Amino acid sequence: MLYIFICEDEEVQLNYIKSMITEYIVSRGIDAQIAAAEKEPESILAKLHDVRQPSVFFIDVQLEGCDMDGFELAGRLKRLNNEYGIVFLTSNAHMAYKAFEYRLEVLDYIVKEPEYFLRETISGQLEERLDVIFEKAAGLCGGRDRKTIALSCGSKVTEVIVEDIILIQSVAGKHLTDVILRDHMITVRETLKSLYGRLGGDFIYVNKSCVVNRYKMKELDKKERFLYLDGGFRVEAAYREIKRVEGILKSINIS
Repeated sequence: MLYIFICEDEEVQLNYIKSMITEYIVSRGIDAQIAAAEKEPESILAKLHDVRQPSVFFIDVQLEGCDMDGFELAGRLKRLNNEYGIVFLTSNAHMAYKAFEYRLEVLDYIVKEPEYFLRETISGQLEERLDVIFEKAAGLCGGRDRKTIALSCGSKVTEVIVEDIILIQSVAGKHLTDVILRDHMITVRETLKSLYGRLGGDFIYVNKSCVVNRYKMKELDKKERFLYLDGGFRVEAAYREIKRVEGILKSINIS
């Protein structure tokens, strides 16, 4: 069972989001339930002892008139349990990426489009966004097999879950490669090309010395050619890769 918490200060939007998520999980047959839908972050924190894990929190970024904003609430939740899934709700796409400043790893973002709240049923765009979110959330429940890869570091071999890898990059001037996850890095004596060949189709080259997990990509700054990733990471995208990266971002409805 996946437990869902919603924190949104606008009552109309709170009721809409609760209704749409309920409609979605029922239509998809997802083993989930809404544990709480509250306007105040303190009310969300007070409800935590009433449920078991795993849990996903849909949190409005701004939370006007509350003692803490969405980023602060997410930070407190992560300190309580780093396995909590966080989804930010925002009317401004750029506000969501402030999460990088807080070093918060989140499942995803939902940009609240005005037309959402004029509908009585879930929109196709929101439904697609929820498809991505609940696919990621399935990992919190152990609901699918998770592919691993063996990484050799000296005499030690470490099994790493492939979907947890954010990016991999060559170490300049050495025959080494850094495998970067959310909270640690593993340096291996293996070429980037070799590792890329073992990872499968979820990884793409963004420049000649770096590959990234396409599902960890969040935003592309085409002018500066920076690609922003989960966990607050930023890499430079080669000019020749810009269009491909942009196309992938659009295909998974993140851009």
